[in-house]
Amino acid sequence: MKIIKKASLLALTIFSFSCFALENKTLKVGLEASFGPFDFKENGSSEVIGFDVDIINAIAKEQGFKVEIANMPFDALLPSVLTEQVDVAISAYSITEERAQIVKLEPYYDSGLGVLVRSDLIKDIHSSYDLQGRTICSRSGSTGSYFAENIKNAKTKNYLTEIETFIAIDKGECDAIIIDKPVLEFYHVRNHDDKTAILKDTLTFEQYGIVTSKNKTEISDSIAEGLKKIRKNGVYDKIYRKWFDGSKK
Repeated sequence: MKIIKKASLLALTIFSFSCFALENKTLKVGLEASFGPFDFKENGSSEVIGFDVDIINAIAKEQGFKVEIANMPFDALLPSVLTEQVDVAISAYSITEERAQIVKLEPYYDSGLGVLVRSDLIKDIHSSYDLQGRTICSRSGSTGSYFAENIKNAKTKNYLTEIETFIAIDKGECDAIIIDKPVLEFYHVRNHDDKTAILKDTLTFEQYGIVTSKNKTEISDSIAEGLKKIRKNGVYDKIYRKWFDGSKK
């Protein structure tokens, strides 16, 4: 019993020290600022705002470290964490088995893929099955892109950002878009778009994760502790209500 107690005390001491080691330090946080409502810029502004930004800043406040935002292409986020160009990445990054093998992913938001369809095709497309043989746009490297590539006879077009996919469907370059459903809904409401429609069904269940290096346990431990705190003290709920309608995820 004494040995167990000593081991527990030692583990707690190490954990506390690792979190304390980040106090007053600045962590570089990578994201891609074209993914509203998670990470984006308002027209004419250079400031990156969104759900992800508020969440990481709230965690930083709890844990005593500072945040420096680094806006970069989505495909560069994971490599940047692995090469330590950034300390953390948060950008609606879906947790997959493959990604979890190489980086630490702390779950913070429940999501899923949705489909945005051209209005003139909505009478013919009611589910992912109806996307067979269609031209589908998605963001390069995303789970939406992987899903689209597995639809029978579908022609896929990949773009660097979600904004480019919306422009593409507006120009008639694709029949549908497969992207995270909260992003489709955000885009649709803000743009009062009558040229497209969102399918009711969610294609998948996914969780977004805050990305850290497996070699930087002091950072991942602090992120996990801070996230737990803001969930418990109501800050997470407040941020959720700011960016989304309905109950928290």
